[in-house]
Amino acid sequence: MAALGWGAWHARRASANTEAFFAADRSLPWWMAGTSIVATTFAADTPLAIAGLVATDGIVGNWFWWADVLPVVIGAFIVSHLWKRSGVLTDNEITELRYGGRPAAGLRLFRALYFGVLRNAIVMGWVNLAMVKILSRVLDLDEGASLFVLAGLFVLTVAYTLLAGLIGVVFTDFLQFGLALAGSILLATLALDDFGGLAPLLAELGSERDLLSIFPSPDEGEVFWAFVAYVGVKSWSSGNTEGNGYTAQRILATRSERDARLASLWYAIAHFAIRPWPWIIVGLVAFARFPGLEDPESGYVLVMLDVLPVGLLGLLLAAMFAAFMSTIDTQLNWGASYLTHDVYERFIEPDATQARLVVVARWSIVVLAAIGAATTLMMDSVADAWKLLATITAGTGLILLLRWLWWRINAWSEIAVMTASLLGANVVDTWTEIAFPFSLLIVVAFALPVAFIVTWLTPPEDPEVLRRFYERVRPAGAWAPVAEAAGLSLQPLGWRPWVDVTAATLGIYAAIAGTGWMLFGSPIEGLASWLLAATLLGFAIRSANTSPA
Repeated sequence: MAALGWGAWHARRASANTEAFFAADRSLPWWMAGTSIVATTFAADTPLAIAGLVATDGIVGNWFWWADVLPVVIGAFIVSHLWKRSGVLTDNEITELRYGGRPAAGLRLFRALYFGVLRNAIVMGWVNLAMVKILSRVLDLDEGASLFVLAGLFVLTVAYTLLAGLIGVVFTDFLQFGLALAGSILLATLALDDFGGLAPLLAELGSERDLLSIFPSPDEGEVFWAFVAYVGVKSWSSGNTEGNGYTAQRILATRSERDARLASLWYAIAHFAIRPWPWIIVGLVAFARFPGLEDPESGYVLVMLDVLPVGLLGLLLAAMFAAFMSTIDTQLNWGASYLTHDVYERFIEPDATQARLVVVARWSIVVLAAIGAATTLMMDSVADAWKLLATITAGTGLILLLRWLWWRINAWSEIAVMTASLLGANVVDTWTEIAFPFSLLIVVAFALPVAFIVTWLTPPEDPEVLRRFYERVRPAGAWAPVAEAAGLSLQPLGWRPWVDVTAATLGIYAAIAGTGWMLFGSPIEGLASWLLAATLLGFAIRSANTSPA
């Protein structure tokens, strides 16, 4: 009800124009924008999926998403301030600022529908699926009854998202993140206490030492090479290397370039280094108490039922509701920004009034909510949906980063890599038995050469388009021909941003490993890792606090 009240309070402000509805009048401080991004990635699906990964692959299975430290940090230090300089309303709008002509217009429309509708529906589907699993177990409901309860929560989320726009989403995200994080820490603490403490749990898992490894050793064969594939290839190929989507939406809504950079870095630290260990601990308890579950993701919910008294169970269920709402509201607002600004205003009614566009935005939220609800019925595993999304976008991460750093990338480069990734993923899935993540390597090896071949076989973007983009965004990197033709000074990328990226990435990895080693019996290594993490992250935060060139 607080969320609904906040939405009603800000409804008039959000209704003023699309800048207010989708970008919060570009007024967000870094801590609010960054926390909102973290809250969006903390949905009801996340703890369940991580518990499932721990049960099936051990702690090292989390490198599937820990590998994304690198692209998130690249986004923070290389791209975030460029998003802010662009001044676009949606990240998809950058398509027609960076590229020109019909290919750019077609790409913008395709991306708006592909990401705003299809990918958005997949994300909302797996978030809804996780909530159904929680409701069916906790409340002992069948699937139909669980969907009915979920529908009520869904309608509430849609309601305040309709009313207050992004400012309402960000504010409720901030509150919901605090509640959800407190709930996950409480469950981990009580689960350990019920087991007799960490030592008895480790003793119980003594025969499963590989389950507790933070890093796999080369003699672990497929597990080790999966780790190499995640960190060495997935991180830059299918990761979000430029901070697009709802991440870019928050960055574009910040007050300054400094806030944009700090928001991105805070998100990276909180998302990867702070949040995951309570979920991992519960996943280990679930593995010990409920071995051989047909659905390993349900282990998290079973621990909730096993260790929590009724009152605390209700409190944690409320925390899961909060996590669910903080993701769904973002997906709805962000997806509606695509349908409104990049489809309706761009291609259907370019002269539409701001009042009419706000109406279209609200109807878009309703439509997306219906599509997301329908997608839920097509899924049965959250982690499998994560892997599907990584595979069908394999290769796109590098091209999206290069469009900021290299003038020669054109609209056909993006079209080619997206088409090749989709085609390659379908061929590998249909005609081979290659398992993930090795299937992803095949798709990357196919999609990237196709993208670069198409880039060189198609002409560069129009010089005037490139000049306009360069003047507005002032990107660093391989832009010499554009800068010279426009009579502008060239801004070299230099080594410093990459030093910052390296420091922040290694610092977050050290924080992850340090916590794990301290928990699982290697205190000297853990303390050393924490000291290293503090040094590297202190350096990165100080650098992020300065204005980028």
